[in-house]
Formats: sequence, C-alpha cells, structure tokens
Amino acid sequence: MNRLMCLLAGLWLIAAAALSPACAQAQLWIGPLEQTAHSHIFSPAVLPGTAEDAAMRRADYVQEEYLLSGKANVYDEAEPGRLSVRTADVPYTTRLVIVRPRDSRRFNGIVQLGFSHPQFAGAQWGRIDAHVLRTGSAYALLVIGGDAGTRVRSTKQWPVTTPLLFRWYDPARYAAFDWPADDGIRWDVIGQAATMLRQPAANGPLAGMRVRRVYMSGWSFLGSTIRSWINYGFHERYRSASGGPVIDGYLIGISAGAVNAGRVPLNSAEPFRDRMRDPLRSIDSPVIELTSEMEAITNIHSMRAESDRASGGYRIYELGGVSHSDSGIAGQVRSATLQLNARRHPGMEPAVACVVDDTDVPMRDIAQAALANLDRWVTTGKAPPRAERLTVTADGKDYRRDRFGNAMGGIRAAQLDLPLVRYAAPEPSQCGGKSPGRALKQLPLDHALLAAEYPGGKADYVRRFRNRLDILVRQGWLLRPDAERQKREAQRKAEVVFAVAGRPGHASGTLPGDAQWRAEVPEHWNGTLLLWSRGYSPRLGNPETVPAAWRAELLAKGYGLAGSDYGAAGWALEEAVPAQIGTIAAFTERFGKPKRVIAWGNSMGGLVTTALAEQLRPRVDGAVAMCPSIGGALGMMNLALDGAFAFRTLQAPDAGLQLVNIADDAGNGRAASAAVAQAAQTPQGRARLALAGVLGGVPGWTRRDHPQPAEDDYLRQVEEVAATFVAGVFLPRQDQESRAAGVFSWNTGIDYTRQLDRSGRRKMVEALYRDAGLDLSADLARLASAPRISAVPQAVEYMRRHYTPSARPTVPLVSVQAIGDGMTVPSLQQAYADAADPAGFDSLWINAAGHCGMSLEHALGALRHVETRIEAGAWSNPPAGLFHYRAAPMLRPCFRGGRCE
Repeated sequence: MNRLMCLLAGLWLIAAAALSPACAQAQLWIGPLEQTAHSHIFSPAVLPGTAEDAAMRRADYVQEEYLLSGKANVYDEAEPGRLSVRTADVPYTTRLVIVRPRDSRRFNGIVQLGFSHPQFAGAQWGRIDAHVLRTGSAYALLVIGGDAGTRVRSTKQWPVTTPLLFRWYDPARYAAFDWPADDGIRWDVIGQAATMLRQPAANGPLAGMRVRRVYMSGWSFLGSTIRSWINYGFHERYRSASGGPVIDGYLIGISAGAVNAGRVPLNSAEPFRDRMRDPLRSIDSPVIELTSEMEAITNIHSMRAESDRASGGYRIYELGGVSHSDSGIAGQVRSATLQLNARRHPGMEPAVACVVDDTDVPMRDIAQAALANLDRWVTTGKAPPRAERLTVTADGKDYRRDRFGNAMGGIRAAQLDLPLVRYAAPEPSQCGGKSPGRALKQLPLDHALLAAEYPGGKADYVRRFRNRLDILVRQGWLLRPDAERQKREAQRKAEVVFAVAGRPGHASGTLPGDAQWRAEVPEHWNGTLLLWSRGYSPRLGNPETVPAAWRAELLAKGYGLAGSDYGAAGWALEEAVPAQIGTIAAFTERFGKPKRVIAWGNSMGGLVTTALAEQLRPRVDGAVAMCPSIGGALGMMNLALDGAFAFRTLQAPDAGLQLVNIADDAGNGRAASAAVAQAAQTPQGRARLALAGVLGGVPGWTRRDHPQPAEDDYLRQVEEVAATFVAGVFLPRQDQESRAAGVFSWNTGIDYTRQLDRSGRRKMVEALYRDAGLDLSADLARLASAPRISAVPQAVEYMRRHYTPSARPTVPLVSVQAIGDGMTVPSLQQAYADAADPAGFDSLWINAAGHCGMSLEHALGALRHVETRIEAGAWSNPPAGLFHYRAAPMLRPCFRGGRCE
C-alpha cells in the first residue's frame, strides 16, 4: 500500500493518529513450517486421513502453514465511525494455513479468506470446500484471536480460547506464536494479512502467484466479525495499491445482526454497547448474508435495504430446515475437535449420535453458489437472485409451517419444496438421552402423507426433485456439480422411502443341519436385509434377528431382519457361516430377493460377520462387525495365552491354573479370579499383573462405569486391567479344544522382552516394577526360561479354517470397537486394520469401555456408514459418536494365508 493510499484510507476516519499499521509497519512471513510425524499442523483446514483430505488430494491441492509477524493497533471508538488508537504498535505473531493448487498455473487468482473460530480454533473449510477445489481458488485460514468468554473459561491445563491452544498443543512448533491479551489487534491483523495475500511477497504463501481478487467469509462469531469489520470502517481503511478495496466481497454466515452476538467488540476492554439496531453500512464491495432458521427469527430490527449494484450491493438470505451448526452435508470433520478429543481435552463434548439423520437441506451448497454469484457480481455487475424472508408467525415466536411441519418462505431448496421428512430438533430419546443442540434432524413423515403428495411414488418424486434442482441452477441458487450430487442422493433416499419389496410378515424354519432361522419384514420394507450373527454362547437358544432393544427402531426404518441359531452352541464358526448363508436363501424364498444384504453381529458374531464378508463369492453386500473377535481364533487365543502364561509363571505358579488342555473352564476361571484378586492387593502383584495384561493386550481402561484413567495414572490403569483380566486372557478354551481335537495355541519361540517393547506400554510396566522394588529384567528372564506350550498341527489347521480371517474382505466391511474393551481387546481390530486394504475396510471406535455395550445410535451410525460406502464407492468420515483411532499393536497377529507370530 503506497503512502497516498494510506493517507486516503486514514482520511475516512478523520483522526490522523488512527492510520493503519499496515502503512508503516513491516510484516514478515515465516514458513512454510515443516510437517513431520511428530510435528504437524494444529487445526488445519483439512485433517489427514479424512474424506476432506482425500478430496483435496484428488484435486491436487496442498496445505501449508505459515506464521505472520507484525505490529497492530488496538482501537477505541469515541463515536460511531470515529476511531482513535488505544494502544499502538502491539507486536504479534499469528498463524495462517493456505490451501492452494499444487501447480501454480492452476490458480485462478482468487483467494477465499477465512478465520479460525475463537473457541477451540475451529476451522470452517467445510462450508466452501468443494467450490474452492473445483475452481482453482486458494483458501487462507487466519487466526484472529479469542474472545472474552473463551478467555474466562480457559485454564493453563485446559485452554479454551484459540490463542492459548497453539503452544499448549505443540510448544516447539508454535514457540514463536504470540497473540496478546487484547484481541482488539484482530482488525489490523486481518487487514495486514489480506493486503499481503493480495500483493504476495517473494517468500509468502502465494509467492509467484498473481492474485486478482480476495473474498472474505465467516460463520457464527466470524460472520459477526465481518459485520463489525465493515461497520467499524476497516473495509475503507484497507485499500489496494490501485485505490480499490483489499476485500472485493463478503459472505456473512449464520450471524444475526439484530442480537448482541451479531457484533464483535472493538477491543477487549470495550464496555457493552447496544448495536442491535445498527444496520450494516453500505460499502463499495457487495455483501451477502446467509442465515438459518435459528438466526433469521431474531432479525426483528430494521435490515439494510437490498441493492443490485456491486458497489454497495447487498443480499439477505434465510434458509429453513437448518440450524446454527448445520451445513447440510453429513459427516464433515472439524479438525481441531478431533485433535483435541485425541488429547482428551475435557472441553470437547463428544459428538451426539442419533437414530435420525442430520438435515440434508444444503446450506453448504447455497453458500458455494453465493460465493460464485459474489464473484460474478464483482466482475460483471450481474446481481445475484433475491429471495423472500422466512415467514414468521404473528407473535414472532415461530415460523409459519407447511403441512409437513417445515418453515415457509426463505430460499426454497428442493428438499423443502419436495420434502420426504420434517426438519426439526430431535427428541432426546432419539439421541441416547442427549440433545445435539443447534442442529436439526430428519424426522420421519407418515407414509399416507407421502403417498398423497407423490401419487406416482418414487418415480414421481425423483422426476419432480430433479426438475426443481435444474430450476435452482438456472436461477443461481445452486452450482451444477452440487445439484448433480443432490440428484444422486435423492435417488438413493427415494429407494429407501418408497421401496415396498416382497411381502411383510414373519417367518421361521429349519435349515439343513437342523439350524433354526427366523425373519421379519415390516410393511414398508426398504429392500435391505440385516443378517444378525449372535455372539458366543455355551448354550443353544432361540434364533436372534437383532438385539431386542433395537428391533422396533430398525423395523420402523424399514429394514428386514433375519438370523439363525447356527444349529450349535459354543465356538460354532464351522456351523455358523453355512447357517447364515442358508438363512439368506430361506429369507429370499419366503419374502423375495433383497435389494441388499448387510451382515452384522457382535463379539464372536462379529467374526462370523467378518467370515461372511471374506467369502470369495459373497452372499452379502456389506458387513458391520461390532466388538468383534476379528483377530480370529488363532491370533486372539495366542495373545490370551501369553497373558495367562506370564501371570501364572510370575505371580501364581502354585494356583493350579490351566493354560491349555482345559478340563473345566468355569473352575479354572474361579481359580484365576482368586489369584488375580490376591495379586491386586500388593505392589508386586500389581506390577506383574500389569506386565501380563500388556502381553495379553488388555487395555488400561475396561470398566464401563469407571472414567478413563489418565495416561500416566498407572495405578488406576492396572486396576482396570485387573477388573477384566480373567475374562480377557482366561477365555473359554474347553469347547474350542474339543472341536479342534487338541491344543491350538502356542508360545514356542516368543520373546517376551521383544513383545513388551513392541507393545508401546513398557513405560507403565517399568514404573510399576520400580515402585514395587522388583527387577523387570529378572522377571523377563524367568519368562524366557519357563517351559513353553506347543500346538497340535491338526488343531491349528482346524482353527485356521474356523475361523482365522484373511484381512481381505470382498465387500465393504466396517468394524466398531470400544477403546476400553478388555475381552475382545482393541489390538485385534488394530491388527486387521493394519493388514487390510483401507478401500474395503474401515476401523471405527467408540470412546467407551466394556465389552459389547454398543448403543442403537452407534450401531445405526455404523450401518449408515457401510451403506454409504456401498452406494458411493468410498468411505465417508465416521458418523457422529464414532471416530478413527490407533490402538496398541497386536502382538500375536495371525491371518489366513500369512505367517502367525
């Protein structure tokens, strides 16, 4: 910015002392910061391993991190439009992430500037991501401080406000990050960063690239920040070298101008001022405001008049069917949320899992079209379309609603004009007793209402929906690629809503081999059969079609249910797989061929499910294995043997514990329980119990009704190991050995010192041994010299067939496990994930303890996850309540066709 432009900018505010630091102070880019396995970006726009990351890579984009250093003023406002400098030349170093085309020749010259939220450093990439990647634009994510509320709630141990999180997260990487206590510097920081992005330096994020236009967008607090930036006069203050604005246009998202939250204080010491009646100032760049149901109803004061001219242009858009937190795109990742959850930050509330889906009213798609229209407005003068406001009732407390229960007026997305659901807040009972807050869900409508609205059924609905989308594209409300995606989604949704296949009712019967099967189909069957595989049971019971507590909800959603009793109790893998395949055939004969079969089951049933997914000619289309014995018979039982062997050898050599050739599982379990209880009473016993637990893969959190111990709370962790040790390592063997006709587990050749090193948990064992005054090396030597157990080859081969997985599923398979399961220990799932092709297998986790405590909400999330994979051909991000995680490594992996360790 040259001196003349600085002077012109300063004259707008009259006070010469208020000249922007951008005119006089030099700013400096530092970066890009190196990313390594131990040092990576905190709160990036795109988190590695997510669907957003895959989209960025497909578009051949890169993400880099820079620091920006400079000096900025803190301002006061004596009266509206008249600023003075409160504190001059405050030094700062902030952070900027740039997402740009790898090949600079693909850059279209447009920078979309956004900001990190003041609470937990939230990034808002998911609001405009597809538009950026499709057009060749760059996206800049700038940290602009915190706010009073987040600063008050922050502690040194657990910061909440964004400026304090960077050094907390990675002190070395962000040693230079320096944001002062007064967030009032944000206005100059925004202006300085925007100026530097528009006029790239030789070493900056866009070095060598020609920037033509910069647009600013923000949502919630950040949308309010934009409104304040404009109304305080900073838009005029920051000008380009040509005299035009540094920011060419603005998109203000989900921020209501008629509430206090619609304004951001000028500085951190500013007393409260009621600005709710202040209309948005007219400036020489166009502005679009886009709000949801939640904000629109609060806009009770006078709004600025809409204008079609680009200079001074203004649009106000209100969209029903969405609330404050909704983008209309399911499963979008908030990168900082996942990173802070991984650090167990107590301020991060786990995502609430519900039995009803998130709204699909496309706020994200409307926003992306708005940005495209904004650019057209600036470059050609063509104004964007206008929309009605949402229609409010006479008392101002709600919206007028149509016969479906959806808000009337506003932007008429196809989902609102041609509804299949009601968009509303769910009942807590639909979300595990919790409330998702600031988010709407898709609540079901009566089938009679849908039949009356769409007399031609699915074809009628799909035709009308597609036609409506084409109109929205022509009018400028949607971009064509987003409309085409919505058409595909509508087709899939219609398949579920309108499908009535086969004959509803109940059926049961006997399969070859005397297995019993049972099934039920609802009146409005969606064409999908869920094939349930039960867990291990020493006794044969009635065939299960699903856990009883889940039945009503699944039938209401239109799923057909079926299952068998396998025809045998115990480790019935030999009988289970053919019985389940026979159940599919019997179901088809009775009700007609399903459009899709999804196998699912828990514990041993999760391994049966895995076996069905690994068939070379599968009878299922996808599979969900829950709390599964997915490590298979050999790997799982070898790991258990190691834990039991170490415990008996070091702690209970005279307790009469049997490791193999079990004569009485129950009696052996009672003896093991007594020995574990005795060990837990002394430091020496706890240390050896910890070593045995680590070698057996038992995690340091196993009880559902106990909080997760801290990483360095080894005493509580060994208490958790003790609570489930017997169930986790003295697993039932009698039945398996009888079936296999011999011992099928072995520990010959196992180096337990190496196993401890591989576990990643040696630090805990060493600490407990040190506190107990024991010599860990001596105990490891005792294990090395103790007599080992050999297996019978024929028994091994039997258990390899019934069943040791190959980790090569032939249909999409998702496995879901609690991170604190002490029975089918987490390392079993981790081993499968390490061995399988991620294109066909996804490993999901629940932040909970205990064996097979899966909620219906989590189960439905996993089910929808695999259905989406079947339909879209790629995995989406994990659904609410489930996440990606890396468990401790499996120390005795064994897969069919590979070597057993």
